[in-house]
Amino acid sequence: MIPASSAAPHPWKAPAITALVLVLLAMAIQGQDGNWDLRNYHLYTPSALLDGRFSQDIAAAQLQTWHNPMLDVPFAWMVRTGFPGWLVSLWLGLHAFIAVLFALRLLDQLWPQQRSTLRTAMAGLVAVGGAAVMPSIGTTFNDAFVAAGMMAGMWWAVDSHGRRGAWATWVPVGLFAGLAAGLKLTGAMYCIGFIGAAWVAGPLRGAPARLLALAVGGIAGGLLTAGPWGLHLWQTHVNPLFPYFNEWFASPDALPHGHKDTRFVPQGLDALLVPFHLLVEGTRFSESKLADPRLLLGFSALAAWWVTAWRARARHARDMGMVHALLVFVLLSFVVWVKLYGIYRYLFALELVCSIAIIGMLSQWLPRRFPRTVLVLSALLLVGVANRPGWGRESFSTPMVDVRLPALPRDSLVVLAQDHPLGYAVAYLPSGVPAISIHNNFMTPERCTRLQARAEQRVRRHAGPLFLLREVPKSAPPAEHYQAYGLALGGACQAVPTNLSGLEICPLVRRSATPTICPAAPGR
Repeated sequence: MIPASSAAPHPWKAPAITALVLVLLAMAIQGQDGNWDLRNYHLYTPSALLDGRFSQDIAAAQLQTWHNPMLDVPFAWMVRTGFPGWLVSLWLGLHAFIAVLFALRLLDQLWPQQRSTLRTAMAGLVAVGGAAVMPSIGTTFNDAFVAAGMMAGMWWAVDSHGRRGAWATWVPVGLFAGLAAGLKLTGAMYCIGFIGAAWVAGPLRGAPARLLALAVGGIAGGLLTAGPWGLHLWQTHVNPLFPYFNEWFASPDALPHGHKDTRFVPQGLDALLVPFHLLVEGTRFSESKLADPRLLLGFSALAAWWVTAWRARARHARDMGMVHALLVFVLLSFVVWVKLYGIYRYLFALELVCSIAIIGMLSQWLPRRFPRTVLVLSALLLVGVANRPGWGRESFSTPMVDVRLPALPRDSLVVLAQDHPLGYAVAYLPSGVPAISIHNNFMTPERCTRLQARAEQRVRRHAGPLFLLREVPKSAPPAEHYQAYGLALGGACQAVPTNLSGLEICPLVRRSATPTICPAAPGR
């Protein structure tokens, strides 16, 4: 079942080599990242902090402007320094390598009897080939970072089971989970999973100590990574999670609701049928089409594992606590995901657990004849049947992001007026030239918040040249978005060469006096 420690002389060697080779191969096949989120905020927000322009711009990266940028700071620094795309991708792929490494070590801990180099390689292939894992490798989505923290936490919990006390086991688990969730809030769903895992991981009388230890580690980790940014948001917007959960904090800079994306949240009976829906290619849980049987097969494998463990409980009674812990972790994390998100790539960590569970149980059931052949063919079949979404990849280039803005007068102001991601280009504006968004997925004249009023006042009162930055050719914003402020195009637009999308910058002039849309900044 679950050994107290591994007897193998080099338990990390095969998992490390497998994870490294497969992650590098996945990045080489897919190319460098160029996804919507990178173009919107992953480069802009940390760059704005590094350049000191965060306080002069308004909502340049739309709703996502205020996501915690700490994990993106190294990425932004490398890009702005001019590092080649392959080198930046190595940094971005490091998180996936760590996640896959700990998943493979977890496989050896949970199914030690059938351990082999071939099984490790096939498990790695199945794990890396998933519809959540592979498209996220080497990207700025940071789901791999969340998975790395959660897989490290689960590995520590299993490795410590029966060998360390509650505090030595669950404080580090909480710390891993808290650090990851503090940098990306969607990781909180796995934190809920760990609460359930700690509750059932041993005798009921020890549950309070396990939960308290987990809470201490989790709170400490969350405060370290989310605390500084949350304090900044509280000081500037009276909401440490701005703009989210604003129905609770009532910041005058946003509408009083949660700004929750519910497009992919399954409703009613569909919540129970998610693993089956994933067998058919579709966009139920992603903007791009995907299909993957790993969730259904993984849940089935975990159920079979529990039955096998239950039948052997007399010989392995001590191990049942950790069996229950992993199952509860998976089920609770999945339930929270179904309730709150429904975005498949957030299941990066869960897909890893399902992948190793499939291979772990398959290795127990392999026929005596041709066991290696069956294992290899099964792994290849799982990789082949998955339909992985594409998130906007580019050929490796130097520098990774190339934006060539024309020279602008020092007293210019750049206006943004569309939902398309423009933040990456704003990051290359000259210092002292602000970017003010008057329309995007967060800012519209109809939402007369304090932030909208400030944007209007800044545009109306600006005495220097005005420019419109936009994506072309089909995405030009409707004229009324800037005409509402008495603005009109004042000359020919100039192309802005980039390696991510077609942009242009256009001079604006004031044509007429229009009534003020937000006459006063509301709020405190």
